[in-house]
Amino acid sequence: MITLAIETSTEIGSVCLYDSSMGILAEVRLGKIKRHSATLLPSISYLFKNSGLSLEDIDFISLGIGPGSFTGLRVGLSTAKGLCYSTGKPLVALSSLEAFAYQFVQFSGLICPLFDARKKEVYAAVFSSNSKAIKRLTPDMVCPISKVLSSIEDRTAFAGSGAIKYREQIVEALGDRAVFAPDSLMSPLASTVAVLAIPLAERGEFSDPVSLTPRYIRPSEAEIKLG
Repeated sequence: MITLAIETSTEIGSVCLYDSSMGILAEVRLGKIKRHSATLLPSISYLFKNSGLSLEDIDFISLGIGPGSFTGLRVGLSTAKGLCYSTGKPLVALSSLEAFAYQFVQFSGLICPLFDARKKEVYAAVFSSNSKAIKRLTPDMVCPISKVLSSIEDRTAFAGSGAIKYREQIVEALGDRAVFAPDSLMSPLASTVAVLAIPLAERGEFSDPVSLTPRYIRPSEAEIKLG
């Protein structure tokens, strides 16, 4: 199966063409300088142009649905919906935190992806890894970093903008039990969204693009103001 994967939950986004039998066909990161709304579609066009494929060649679209940047999630979802509507291709949506955690599947221990949620909070989840697969231990959540750390005692790999922002606090709490991802892997990749989406698509576990909404976890500023 071939999928076009989209991941825009953080400041640095990513798009990927992925083949279940061949692996990554092409992948592009969306830089921080321009908004995802300006770079996402051109990057998708670039993928197809350089791979020699077209939208007709893919089997489905896969998407990191959040949590993360409200604006980034809206851009990613609206783009995925538009492509689904125009091509009739099905959609698989999954947790951006889970896909991010899978980037570190070869790490043996706990994995804690952290996205900076501002307001002194992080989007977080905790997974365990046996170097072959990951297992979810907590739901996706938004909370102060202190709450995340209070539930962790074992050796843990941290990654993401939240890990960068709260590195000092993490080290203070866990010492040498805290392991940090290299800078090159501190943002989520669309290719891992694709890897986790493939088995869901093979089982026919697709999302309804009409009713699908971003996984915000907490209300937006507009919703808060409306009360």
